[in-house]
Amino acid sequence: MEEIKESIMEFFRMNGKAEGLTNDTDLFKGGYVNSLFALQMVMYLEKTFHIKIKNKEITEKNFKTIDSIAQVVERAQKK
Repeated sequence: MEEIKESIMEFFRMNGKAEGLTNDTDLFKGGYVNSLFALQMVMYLEKTFHIKIKNKEITEKNFKTIDSIAQVVERAQKK
C-alpha cells in the first residue's frame, strides 16, 4: 500500500501540486484536484498499475485523499 501511495504522491509532484500535501489531506477542499485533474489521475493510475477503475468507483469519497485513492487501486488490483 505504501508503494501505491508514493506513486500517487509522485503524480502530484510531477504536476506541481504536492506542496503541503500529505496522505490524509482533503484533495478537494485543499484545491489539489479539479475534474480535469481527477480524470488525468484516473488515467495515470490505470496505466501505472495496469488496472481498470470502474465509473462507480470514481466518487468524491474515493478520491478525497491519497489514502482513499490507494484503497481504490488496491481493490482494482484484486479483481
